[in-house]
Amino acid sequence: MRQLEKDKNFTLNGFWQFGFSAEHEWTDENLAGLTFPDILAVPSPFDSMPACNGKRGVGFYRRKFEVPAGRRARITFNAVGMYAKVFIDGRKAGESYAPYTPFTVDVPVAETNERELIVMACNRFDYQLCPLQENYFDFYAYGGIFRDVELRLLPDQDAIDWIGVETLDYLAGKIRVRVCPVRPGQTLTVAIDREAPQTVAAGETVNGETSFELTVKNFTPWSPETPELHMVTVGNGTDERSVRFGIRQVKAEKGHILLNGKPLKLLGYCRHEAHPLFGPALPPAQMVADLELLRDLGCNFIRGTHYQQDPRFLDLCDEMGFLVWEEGLSWGARVQHFTDPNFVTAQVAQIEAMIKTSYNHPSVIIRGFLNEGESETLESEACYKTLIGLVRKNDPTRLVTYASQRRLDDRWLELVDVISFNMYPGWYPENKEDESPLGEIIPYIRHNLEGIRQRGLADKPFIISEIGAGAIYGWRDPICSHWSEDYQREYLRIVCREIVDNPSITGVALWQFCDCRTHRGAYALGRPRAFNNKGTVDEYRRPKLAYEVVKNIFKESVK
Repeated sequence: MRQLEKDKNFTLNGFWQFGFSAEHEWTDENLAGLTFPDILAVPSPFDSMPACNGKRGVGFYRRKFEVPAGRRARITFNAVGMYAKVFIDGRKAGESYAPYTPFTVDVPVAETNERELIVMACNRFDYQLCPLQENYFDFYAYGGIFRDVELRLLPDQDAIDWIGVETLDYLAGKIRVRVCPVRPGQTLTVAIDREAPQTVAAGETVNGETSFELTVKNFTPWSPETPELHMVTVGNGTDERSVRFGIRQVKAEKGHILLNGKPLKLLGYCRHEAHPLFGPALPPAQMVADLELLRDLGCNFIRGTHYQQDPRFLDLCDEMGFLVWEEGLSWGARVQHFTDPNFVTAQVAQIEAMIKTSYNHPSVIIRGFLNEGESETLESEACYKTLIGLVRKNDPTRLVTYASQRRLDDRWLELVDVISFNMYPGWYPENKEDESPLGEIIPYIRHNLEGIRQRGLADKPFIISEIGAGAIYGWRDPICSHWSEDYQREYLRIVCREIVDNPSITGVALWQFCDCRTHRGAYALGRPRAFNNKGTVDEYRRPKLAYEVVKNIFKESVK
């Protein structure tokens, strides 16, 4: 208990007691009959483990934890799939219906130190409960506690919930620090890096938030070449919190994305948090290995598909100098979604949470949402405009986009900072009689570029947000057929050369970094092995023939 009194932040990761039921009714909150016969590591999805592999139902997690008697505390769950209820000492303390989105529960004050935590996590598809994730999505929907669980001891009053840092002038080191909650006139102490703390008085507050401006001394602007990070610490007399940040400016101008005034060529991949053993709960060593492979491929860019990214992964991107597109959870939203107020409300809530969670990560330069939605329809207007406006208002230092599969039929391209198209010419060919439709690729890309120009949008940066071809690891074919490593190699050779050489293309997120599990059942007829096999490495990160081709072209482009 001495350690608890000394420190304020603890991990609740580790080995939890676990039980599973395929029959449990979600409405049943009676804990008396629950059993926990097994052990499960947290974080990990229960349905990637041998005992529950592929099963749908409710997983039950239980563990003891300690909070000093009479002390306030809060638990943060960084992600639970697909939805969850949390019970502390037998009483419901909170719930969440947004996969991949962090949520918190307050620990009621008690007279005892030892407490009991039970989490019910369900991975059944239920649109009424969880409108953000459905069974037709092209990636597997896992259940369980698959990101970190953290306990924070709180002061008796005036806990600081959030600190956000915004770059105002990347040349002068001028920043704005946002703090919430704060009482009007409350005295704060602020320290940057190892400098002596200075005192500031909270000025005007809006919804409990205040802000003030500071200048960072002896800094280098954050970039992939110089990923320099700083620390700001804010205290209010009873509480103190620290966050890391980087000083940088991102703009879209004259068809380019500028980082600190210099145009970028974004070369990278779409990446799912996926592994056959760990599902989306990648251990830190695997995250580092993925980034080392991406660096070896000559990449500077990652599109985090199709959900909010693990904060630990973004920490690594900050430190290793990768540029990130982060997006909300969605895949192929249709008219019935856009006209459903519950769907729109859920989208707004998760985007707000995403912005707050990754606000201080300089690696995140683009925010997106609604991957491959029916953006050619009038019914989609309100939802797209709401989310675009939400990001612009709450996070003005980043660029706004969404990956459009409707391309030139899309109605809302004028509203975004960056135009982003998903396209698969030569893989899903227009002429199915052509035995080798690789010749479709360049004309198709250039046709879309010309269509953007004719629409008067050539001044917006253009990213190919998905393009690729499938290959089964180890399948080599002398006639270079679909699903062979040979066809994928030639496909990506053509794509990468066009991306690098065409000045009208700002960047690419090749689909995809690694093979990942997707549909079961009839959907898998279009996905051999029930995997999306378009990875340049397979699910175990073994490189396919295309690896060296992409690496050589990307690395040659920066010489």
